[in-house]
Amino acid sequence: MKSWKLILGLLVVLLVVAGCVPDINQRTINTNGQATIEVQPDLAVVYVAVSTLKDSAEDSKNENSKVTDAIYAALYKIRIDRDDIESQNYNIYEEYDWKEGGRESKGFRTSHTLKITTEEFDDVGEIVDAVIDAGGDDVRINYINFELSDALEKEYKKEALTEASRDAKEKAEAMASGLGARLGDIVSISDSSYSYRPYPLYAEVAEAGMAKEALDEVINTEISPKKLEVRANVQVVYKIR
Repeated sequence: MKSWKLILGLLVVLLVVAGCVPDINQRTINTNGQATIEVQPDLAVVYVAVSTLKDSAEDSKNENSKVTDAIYAALYKIRIDRDDIESQNYNIYEEYDWKEGGRESKGFRTSHTLKITTEEFDDVGEIVDAVIDAGGDDVRINYINFELSDALEKEYKKEALTEASRDAKEKAEAMASGLGARLGDIVSISDSSYSYRPYPLYAEVAEAGMAKEALDEVINTEISPKKLEVRANVQVVYKIR
């Protein structure tokens, strides 16, 4: 009786193992699908750097806070909500002047980046003016980008992945047809890449940046955002029969 149970158990194990071993004779097609869609941005984003240099770290931090508070107040006056202003990349470090005899401390610099977002593209010029008027020499406009909101980006990502998957299937069908075969079930599918790049209306030029007059010329012209490209790439393996 025990021998029968042992044989039955071994048979069960063999069946399970056999089910887990891939069929090396299975015929498959591995294909790549790509898609690029052009979309309209729904956000304008102004990236502002607040930078203050003082003899002590405490003074530098306090001065930076003072300038930042003034910027917030100026933005509130032009109806920019608190939720549309994001604080980023806060840092305090000692700055040095390098000379032939060695280095000499210039003081402590506090750097702080603000990300200001608006759905009203025509408000960009007013935002820039408010920031510069409030912060003076302690502020710099790093970038002004046209971007996608999180909700819109998710929507376009799905659309791009759908088109990329359709492209992969069409390629696989063409290859199978050329081989005199038919496309079977999907063995695997993976999202190998997805990307979109914001369109820069203005980017700081080298270290010196653009003059205020040049920046004014950029933002005071009629703002007509260019379309953004959303790209997706998928890898699909099909059975063929």
